[in-house]
Amino acid sequence: MKAKTLSLSGFRNIESASLSFSPEITFLLGDNAQGKTNVLEALYLFARGKSFRGALDKEMTAFSGEGYSLSLLYEKEDREESLFVSAFGKEKIRKKNGILLEKQSHLVGNFRAVLFSPDDLQMVKGSPSERRRFLDIAISQCYPVYLALYARYQKYLEERNALLKAIQKGFFFEEEMLSVYSEKLSALAAEIYLYRRAYVEKLKDAAKDIVEELSSGREFLSLVYRSDMDGIEDTSKEAVTERYKHVFSANLMKEKAAGMTLYGIHRDELGIYLGGISAKDFGSQGQQRSAVLALKMAEGIVSGEICGERPVYLFDDVLSELDEGRRRFLLSGMKGCQFIVTGCDEGVLGEISDDVKVIRVKNGSFSEE
Repeated sequence: MKAKTLSLSGFRNIESASLSFSPEITFLLGDNAQGKTNVLEALYLFARGKSFRGALDKEMTAFSGEGYSLSLLYEKEDREESLFVSAFGKEKIRKKNGILLEKQSHLVGNFRAVLFSPDDLQMVKGSPSERRRFLDIAISQCYPVYLALYARYQKYLEERNALLKAIQKGFFFEEEMLSVYSEKLSALAAEIYLYRRAYVEKLKDAAKDIVEELSSGREFLSLVYRSDMDGIEDTSKEAVTERYKHVFSANLMKEKAAGMTLYGIHRDELGIYLGGISAKDFGSQGQQRSAVLALKMAEGIVSGEICGERPVYLFDDVLSELDEGRRRFLLSGMKGCQFIVTGCDEGVLGEISDDVKVIRVKNGSFSEE
């Protein structure tokens, strides 16, 4: 998969621009706050359906504008495809190959991308929710149906929590209603758990190999997915659903007292270990950075295994944080992949690749070298 051209109008500080990308490495070069990251945000919006910065449409609209439009031409399985997004006031339009898409989520799974930014260090250092978020984003690009499952789970979770909170406060309720939500959550939790478990099995092998190569065999990375299903032998959908039903039933009094759902896939954890030791609790800054790099590279590898071709890698000002060996391994060791990279110093590329397209960025304007 390759991004070919991106056109932007009224997006952030970019009044109007059309960019073409190298099939190997494109380097967006410029000082901070010039518009480099805005390009990656636009590209990733097509991959995920929304801003990786958590921005609303009005926040992505140019200061003096009424809306924005983005169009992407990309190559997928040796054919050209296009995506289009525009947002003006309350009207939002999305198209694939000129055909309207009803929902924002329908963008996901067409153009796939792996984003690596300085904030991703929180994948290791942060709370379990950061690691669950990483899994959910990665899985949804490979299996778009996962988004709908997760959205339904969140909806029923909120409604079940509202019931439990009402019980905690002593309000009258129908016990049968709580049982209905427990059954719905159990069925959805089982599907999500099985997606996550299968994905982690692929991810851990790819990440392990990358860390071993990065460290010349000195370090060993392992991943452990922990959930309410730990120890379960029968991992059929039916068996996992029944196990969740049992978990909710057995802990009902505890959840009533807490006024919230204490069990389920929203409490799961992805343990990241280096040499058998928690990278979160005991890893150095360098080790944590290596773990994140390995997970991001592995995300692309697994995406390629599942979907048939590697996604586009978007690196936002992270090369300067890596030593030369890691930069070389990253950009030279992933042959056939496309990288779109931002940075303030062209020197970080060194002699890594001859086929680097440099685009200078200044005040939302672009000039190619």
